[in-house]
Formats: sequence, C-alpha cells, structure tokens
Amino acid sequence: MTELDTHLISDPLQEQAISLACGTESRIVGITGQAGTGKTTIMKRVYHAWKDAGYTVALAAPTGKAAKRIGEATGLPAMTIHRLLEFSHPGDPDPETGKTVRESFPTRGPKRPLEQTIVLVDEYSMVNHVLNRQLIDAMPAGSRLRIFGDVNQLPPIEEYSVSAGPAPEGSPFKQHLRRFPSVKLEHIFRQGEGSGIVKNAHRILHKMCPQPLDDFGVILGSQQQPKLLAMIEADPEKWRSLENQIITPTHRGWIGTRKLNTLIQAIVQRDNFSEARIMPRNSWDKDTLELLVGDKVLWTKNDYNLMIFNGETGIVEKIEEYGQVVINFGDRVISVPPLVHYEHPRSGQLIHYDPRVMIKLAYAITTHASQGSEYATVIYMMDKYANTLQDQNNFYTGVTRARKHATVIADQWSFQRAVRTLPITV
Repeated sequence: MTELDTHLISDPLQEQAISLACGTESRIVGITGQAGTGKTTIMKRVYHAWKDAGYTVALAAPTGKAAKRIGEATGLPAMTIHRLLEFSHPGDPDPETGKTVRESFPTRGPKRPLEQTIVLVDEYSMVNHVLNRQLIDAMPAGSRLRIFGDVNQLPPIEEYSVSAGPAPEGSPFKQHLRRFPSVKLEHIFRQGEGSGIVKNAHRILHKMCPQPLDDFGVILGSQQQPKLLAMIEADPEKWRSLENQIITPTHRGWIGTRKLNTLIQAIVQRDNFSEARIMPRNSWDKDTLELLVGDKVLWTKNDYNLMIFNGETGIVEKIEEYGQVVINFGDRVISVPPLVHYEHPRSGQLIHYDPRVMIKLAYAITTHASQGSEYATVIYMMDKYANTLQDQNNFYTGVTRARKHATVIADQWSFQRAVRTLPITV
C-alpha cells in the first residue's frame, strides 16, 4: 500500500497525506485543510487504493447532507456514521421538556464490530466525543480509520454532565490531529469560480476582513434585515431553491432564523397564504408553522422510520388532505405522514409520534445547520445582537459553504469583531 503511485499529485503535502493514509503503520490518520486544498481528491485516491488492494472500505460523514455531498463529489457510495454503526430507532422526546428519554444506540460495537476494515470519514470536525468513541469501539481488530476535515470550522455540539468530570480538551478531530500522524494541507489549488471565497476565507483565518471581489460581496451598515429582504424581493424564486441559502449564527433576534424565516416566507409565498396549513408543534415550541407548497424546509432530527436525517433540507411538493406532507429532498421524495408507530427495540413498547413536528422553515438556517453542506450562493448575516456567536470559526464556516458566490451583510462592528475573535476552545 505504501508504494501507491502518487505522481498525479504534485504537491508534497498531498503526497504525504496519501502516503500516510494508505500506510498500515498507524490505526488513525488525520488530514485537515481549507476548502480548495485537495481533501476530496485525496479521499478518492485513498479509497480506491485500499479497495484495489482487496480491503473492505466505508466512506462516511456525520450528517445525511455531508454524506450526500461527499458522495456526489467523489462518485463513491457514502453513508452517515449513524447508518454505518446501524443505530437503533431513537426514542421519543419527553412531551414536557423535549429531552430524549429513550436513547438510540449503535448496534455495531466491540461485540459486533464493523465488517469494513478501512473507514474514511469526511467532515470529522463535526463529530463529537460520544460518536467518536462509538465509532472507534466498533472498529474491528487490525482496521484503519482515516479522518478528513477542516479544523477551522465550528466544533461539534457537545453535551456534558458535571458529574462526569471536566469537559475534554478540544474536539475529537483536534485531539486526533495532535496524537496521531496527520497532515495539514496548505496550498490552495482552487482557481476561477469560487476562488475569491477561498481567498477571503484565508483572510478571515489571518484576522483580516474579507474584501469585495467578483464572487464575494460585502454590504456593511445598519439595518441588515431590510437590506436582506430587499435582495429577496428582487428575486424571490432564487431563495426557494436548495442551491441558494441564507445563513445566520443564531435562532434569536432580528437576524435569527425564527424571525427571518417568517419574513422571507411572507415574501416568496405572498400570493399563496390562503392555502397554508398549520403544522403540529412540540409543546415546548414557541412558534407556529404555517406550511405551504413550495416552502423550503429543514428536518431537525434523525428519523430511522422514515429515513430522513437531521439537517436535511427539501422543498414541499404537496400537502395532502389528511395532513401528509410530501417533501423533495433532492435525491428522493418522501411522504411524511401524520402518525408513525413502531415497537421500541429494547422495551417492546409501542410508540406513536407525529413526525411533522420535525419540519421547520429553511429559508434561513444557522451556521451549525449549514455545516457539511455546500450551496451555489450564500448570504451570511451578522449583527452585534449575536455578538457571543461572532468568531473566526462561525464566520469562516458560513462563507465557505458557498461554491460560486458569497455575500456578507453586517454592521461594521460585527464585521471586524468576527475576524478578531478566536473561538473558545473546549
């Protein structure tokens, strides 16, 4: 494996990354780099090298969207880590608190390890400590884990218990990069379309404000929300597409997803509101949802009964008379019924739930929800109201979701603060 022909890639760091990832010396190898540094190319080469050598190989990602994206980019079969580990059906949330009371669990583990001996995982910066441990525990003896990602992106969302002791230092991705052989790719190869996005992403990481370029717009000043809504008014259909996305750091406030989604829906669906259907909500949800055909929606929880995963976005194609919602997720169309029931795998209890509570509008989504996805066009919003969420990781992650064009709408204070503020490491 270490004699893999790498002459097609001229960058020494890429050659080193391929050599390490195709070697048998280390069980874990990490590869990190910004957009445009060649991670996808390396991943594809490594996958084929192991496969051609007779190994069983899996390509995975933390979310359904990320798995779909890397599958399309490489032309290889990809799945979520949860599907790779064959997670059980998750339990229902407590109707009063929203907390899950019957946890899902991986059926692959030390006693029933994975069949694959080589596992490649993209977007590893999104993997939290629990999922990281579950994946490693499921790796069979003699297997190899190769992890790819951009260490500059947002860290995973973690849940810690005070009784369990101090929180781990750093995300699993950062820890693996420190402890195991790893390569940080530095040369940016992407040229032409999207190159200004890459250049400005590089500036953000070096504490410099992005500059206006052909494929990168900067709109500064007060009243960010009216400026955004004017752009929506100018071309409403554009923002109903899954290819164009508005991203904001927060759910709350006047540039938060809750407010923006309501306002944007009113613009793009202004002639259709007589046909709106009110969707059921969880008891802890503060907002109602009036849903229309053509709405862009976000799915908010892994659902193994319907095979729809947290973070997937789609377009509502139909709302049936009895409340069934037909959603086109781009790669498949799924009918979401008003009621799902199944037998819990551990307790045998028959569980009922309305999956439509997992539907939210997705004209605007948070930076965390966008992670692992790519869009043709992105508008990234900032306002000093959300100052606690303004740092390099959030700013960098938001604008690098764009392939062709990114626009930042912000006040001057937030624009400068975001590039100066380093994220709090946990």
